[in-house]
Amino acid sequence: MTNKDMQDIIGGLALTALGVFAAVHAQTYEFGSLTRMGAGYFPVALGVILALLGLLIAVPAFFRRGQPIRVEWKTFALVMGGIVAFALTLKVLGLVLATALSVVISSLADRDTRWKGRIFLAIGVAAVTYVVFSMGLSMVLPIWPWSL
Repeated sequence: MTNKDMQDIIGGLALTALGVFAAVHAQTYEFGSLTRMGAGYFPVALGVILALLGLLIAVPAFFRRGQPIRVEWKTFALVMGGIVAFALTLKVLGLVLATALSVVISSLADRDTRWKGRIFLAIGVAAVTYVVFSMGLSMVLPIWPWSL
């Protein structure tokens, strides 16, 4: 397996595993039928589709050559740091500021993006997050630090 397309093999198998997990876990909900779908119908269907798409990515990759995988540890750490920062600051800073902070930290992984772009990206993502989760889905989340 030294000359195989390991990036697509690992990515495809990861998608397959995620799809199988979702489909198996969703079995705990009522499945229903095609005419009367239960709560588990859609997640099972999506899990199966995701697993099949993962196989469509992984299987052909076993038969072609690929580049060796080079992990960018700094990029990985910054993106994971952004996720952790969001999780740790959501209740303290509120949804908008925690999202903006997370985007700024994660965007440090991109060497081509300048600070002006990072700020615009953070504002845009925070606005979309607010609209989707607070207004659209009516989730009860602190929006600002003073709205706790």
